[in-house]
Amino acid sequence: MTRYQRNPAVSETDIDGETFLIAPDGEEIFYLDTVSSGLWRLLAEPRTVYELQAVYAAAFPETDADRIAADLAAALADLVARDLAVVVG
Repeated sequence: MTRYQRNPAVSETDIDGETFLIAPDGEEIFYLDTVSSGLWRLLAEPRTVYELQAVYAAAFPETDADRIAADLAAALADLVARDLAVVVG
């Protein structure tokens, strides 16, 4: 089963409670909003999409499961495309 995790070459900096990621090449800096920061923290360990969906569903019970799935899929695709997260397994 596919798992996602942080790219270990990415540097993380917290400034006043906000998370910024520095791309592996050091040329780009990315700001993570509150929801994306939570995803980043979860990706400290390899996780499947289903594991991530379960955490977000518990955190946001009023949000439709399909919306959570779509939002997470988009966020993961973005992190992978920017080389901030990697697919493992």
